[in-house]
Amino acid sequence: MSEPTSPPPRIGSPEWDRELANIGLDRRGGDADVDAVLATTDAHGEFDPHGLNLFGTDAEIAADWVLLHQRFPSYGILMYLRMCWSRGDHALQDWILRQFAAMLMYGPAPVADSAEYGLWVDYFESPEASQVFTALTLQLPQSHWDRLISGAGPVPWDAKHHVFQEAAEVPALHPALARGIAGSFYDVHGDVDAVDAALLLAQLTVADESLLAALTEATTQPLRLRSGSAVIVDESDAGWAHPGSFLLRAAVGDSRIRWVRQSELVAAGRVYGRLAHWDFPFDPTKITHRVVAAPEPEGRVVLFRVEGPPEHAELLVDRELEAWPPRLREHLAP
Repeated sequence: MSEPTSPPPRIGSPEWDRELANIGLDRRGGDADVDAVLATTDAHGEFDPHGLNLFGTDAEIAADWVLLHQRFPSYGILMYLRMCWSRGDHALQDWILRQFAAMLMYGPAPVADSAEYGLWVDYFESPEASQVFTALTLQLPQSHWDRLISGAGPVPWDAKHHVFQEAAEVPALHPALARGIAGSFYDVHGDVDAVDAALLLAQLTVADESLLAALTEATTQPLRLRSGSAVIVDESDAGWAHPGSFLLRAAVGDSRIRWVRQSELVAAGRVYGRLAHWDFPFDPTKITHRVVAAPEPEGRVVLFRVEGPPEHAELLVDRELEAWPPRLREHLAP
């Protein structure tokens, strides 16, 4: 991927003013709005965006939030900016993403820190994650990818893999890339291909020993589980939308907690199904089912949905289990 031909201008610069005009706004209007806010705000005290009532079009309000964020960087402001993005047309959405690129590229550090967190929480965990991540990689020079890839754990693997591969060739990006790969395993909404991740890890220098240990575990070992009871649903029940699966209560054993969809559920070397859902929302009062009882395992118990023959459920209660990410066992086999 080549360097972008048009990186974003610094927020507040004359070039920024010209881009503001492209979405139909005049810089003077934004400055007047910010001045009005500052007139009623102690600039040396804690700034509370929740107490503001900004008026105007979504574009006008978005510009106000961007200017205010430069002075008072916080997730609260970016949360309201996200609302403008959600309601905006394509031109406004593109402009807002360009502001995030500018925040990551130019900072200062508190602004960049806030932007990195806001992207991770509000955009990379959304259905638009691939679109947003790809747009930002094209806006930012490769030398400024560190904050982008560091928080990319929830971005779909297909959208970030080629970017991760390019970053692996740049030693200066290795620390951020290691964090991005770890988030792909360990973030609540992380998305990863474990084999691809293992191949990437082999190319990296990771100085952080605790991070390296977490990455090594995720790419060489299964998630170890201790199962309790199982739930077998009557598949003739019209309310059950997942035929060919059952539910299994289990707690994570001595592994670091992580989640890879479609992991193979293995007991004593035999594959019994694939994990399809962590913390499955099951209402036992609404679906006909039977329970295969077993002692409750120690630790936080999770209800998994397992894709596999329901008759396997009775074979998996009260057992030590392994959850292997797709293809990882074969990759590690001698």
